[in-house]
Amino acid sequence: MLLSDLTIVTPYGAHESSCGYCKSTNGSHTYGMSAHFMSCQDYQDLIDRGWRRSGTYLYKPNLRDSCCPQYTIRMEALKYRASKHQRNLVNRFNRFVSDEGDETFERDIQAQLSKESSKPPDTAEKGENGATDTGVHATAAAATEGDVAPLSNDEKKALVAAEAKRQKQKQKKVLKEMPQNLVDKIHLAEYSRHPDQTAWRHRFKVKLEPASFSQEKHAVYVKYQTIVHNDTPSHVNPESFKRFLVTSPLKATKPDTWTEQDPGYGSFHQCYYLDEKLIAVSVIDILPSCVSAVYFFYDPTYSVLSLGKYSAQREIALVQELHQNPEYASLQYYYMGFYIFTCPKMSYKAQYEPSLLLDPETYTWVDFEKCKKILGDKRYSCWVNPEEFDPLFEEQVQLVRNTKKPTKTKNKIGTDDDDDDEDEDDQWDSTDEDEDEDMEEEIDPDEFMDNAVEESESEDGHNHEEEEEEEEGEGNSNNVSSPRKRAKQDTKDAKDDVLEDEKKKKRVEKKTKNDAAAAAHAKERERVYREVTSRRPPGWLDRETLKRDQLMEVVYLTKNNEIMPIVLTNVYKKQAGLRDKIAEYYAAVGDELAKRMVVYI
Repeated sequence: MLLSDLTIVTPYGAHESSCGYCKSTNGSHTYGMSAHFMSCQDYQDLIDRGWRRSGTYLYKPNLRDSCCPQYTIRMEALKYRASKHQRNLVNRFNRFVSDEGDETFERDIQAQLSKESSKPPDTAEKGENGATDTGVHATAAAATEGDVAPLSNDEKKALVAAEAKRQKQKQKKVLKEMPQNLVDKIHLAEYSRHPDQTAWRHRFKVKLEPASFSQEKHAVYVKYQTIVHNDTPSHVNPESFKRFLVTSPLKATKPDTWTEQDPGYGSFHQCYYLDEKLIAVSVIDILPSCVSAVYFFYDPTYSVLSLGKYSAQREIALVQELHQNPEYASLQYYYMGFYIFTCPKMSYKAQYEPSLLLDPETYTWVDFEKCKKILGDKRYSCWVNPEEFDPLFEEQVQLVRNTKKPTKTKNKIGTDDDDDDEDEDDQWDSTDEDEDEDMEEEIDPDEFMDNAVEESESEDGHNHEEEEEEEEGEGNSNNVSSPRKRAKQDTKDAKDDVLEDEKKKKRVEKKTKNDAAAAAHAKERERVYREVTSRRPPGWLDRETLKRDQLMEVVYLTKNNEIMPIVLTNVYKKQAGLRDKIAEYYAAVGDELAKRMVVYI
């Protein structure tokens, strides 16, 4: 047996890091490990326990302690119920490619291309089928009459109205001809499947291939990351692209005999070409039970086509298509990564029905319709064995969320990297919010009123003193002496001083009391937070109860590539803390996988 036939991982342990969704400084709690080699079945079992991969790095979020709980979501692809919007999106894309066309799409794309090219669109060289080298049909360029200046609102409305009228006239014909089956419908616009359609406006194809690097893919990735996610050039170099979206630990089951109809299991790229130009790439894993979406990036010039939403349905169709092959009979789900209901750019995934969420405690799948009734009330939920949390713990978690990173950074490790529709989700999509204070100052109503009264008295007193001084001055000028008035005023001033001293003393006492109460509250909140986070994460085994015999069944791969069982009296003595590391790993991956996978330290 070769080493590459085994699943070999190096555990890194649990750690805190900044959150890519709410941007908190230390709000993300995950357990991570690196995979050197991994079988597709082992990864399938891991994602069914809440794991996720980013390149060769695998991580499992601690949902209970994290600021933004990440629930694993999957869609039953064989029972897919497309909404009206989802159906219309595919239909409109097909019309755009076919001879009917879509003038709104054409004009938007043409305008974007003209901004990017110094060559006027009407002088671009013609390619196949009369299309320009920018990928837009000649009729679209003619429709702009050489002028790609932004349309006025009236012109836009007129164009939309004209297009709507034209489409309405053809609606009955389109509905009769458009197939209702998703697999047939999604392939309707591919010219390779319809070579007789020579009058189509565009040539569109999708090519499935093993994950690989090319300059063409990298160019689209750079454009996407810099324009959509505002990445700097240092974050989109070829090495980071390969590490993030090309390198995979998954061992392909058909490395030499794969075909698009029978690809086997492993990591793949679905490449989208429009008029022979690469416009999008979908990074996916094909596993024994599912197609798992890893990432999606596209040329922003074509964002009007809603390629993110279109690609999701294409991947659902891929599940349905592969399932028809008896060899892939168990492949029937579409995994979109993590569902984060507190993040709008990650919650769109539940729009694809029917969907299920993974219970973080029991690893059973629960219908999303049942889960969403609970999600709105709680930050973290488990549905099989619901648990109530101390409000002080939730308050501390909120404080952690409000502690923002000082600057926006790009950390691709330990975050979900599926893409949304228009904004294309993941951690870089979230806009930075204004940094909040750790704690808001509590305003005491009584103290607020006392201060207001004091200020009012201070202002009035100042005016009265001036008036009294003027009166005394006038009295002196008239040589009128009033000792009784002066004595009365002195008595009043003395009483005012006593009252003012009493007010100050009360304010000091109240502030001291409030400060002590706030300090005690903060101390208790932190105690509860430490107590809760010290418990084992949801769904983990209790590593304190793991026995020596259990840990000895875990295989340890030495640096000399010699496989040997762990012996408590041997290896544990040579490496301090090894037992705790192996026990933590065992608790995180579970009993069955711990015995199946090889640990390399």
